[in-house]
Amino acid sequence: MTTTPIRSDLAAWQARIARHATITDDTPTLEQLQLDADRAELAAIQSRQAANRAVVYTRRRPSRYATATYDRLRTDQNPNGKVSRWWATGPRTLVLAGPTRTGKTTAAYAIANDVHHQEQWVMVWTAADLSAALKPDSAEPLAYDYATTCPLLVIDDLGRERVTDWWLEQLQRIVDHRCAHERRLIVTTNTGASAAAVYDELAERYGHPVVERLLDGGGLLVLDGPPVRQVTAEW
Repeated sequence: MTTTPIRSDLAAWQARIARHATITDDTPTLEQLQLDADRAELAAIQSRQAANRAVVYTRRRPSRYATATYDRLRTDQNPNGKVSRWWATGPRTLVLAGPTRTGKTTAAYAIANDVHHQEQWVMVWTAADLSAALKPDSAEPLAYDYATTCPLLVIDDLGRERVTDWWLEQLQRIVDHRCAHERRLIVTTNTGASAAAVYDELAERYGHPVVERLLDGGGLLVLDGPPVRQVTAEW
């Protein structure tokens, strides 16, 4: 991947300043030129940040989910089009629950890939990886800032990580922060095949405050279709 220094994006402004070397009535003031140059520099920085975030998303995404799209989902993975409509019209939070191997992560990545293609900032972690990234000695010192400020956060496999008091505090902070600022959140978790089972199992593991934040005003889809398995019989 080649990179272009930000200063190259500002070449037009350097030329503009040169054109006004001779003062006339139409010559912008120094303050105007500096303000315009600052705006251009900020736009260039934001553009570079967006490009870097897009690269991070594609590099972190497991290759098996790179082609996850709405039209590849089974009917039971996208009941009544609720998965494909969620980003545009759905509630702030989406909890994809149900038995193992029913396509919850694939459905989550179908949304994440779509939002990514719309040039929105998307972050995806498994719960275990997010817990590790938040540790003070991790290689991702900005993990908490990213998890709380990105427009779409996906926490995959909630329930498979080691639950400690420290992790419960971090999870509560992230969920509360995203709720307070109305930022979108997707959670996938393995549970029983009913809404009551989802609440009871999550509440037993994480406590009622976290679950209330996840489900209050949020969307819950229990995917209980046949297991998604591909077994090779001959090789």
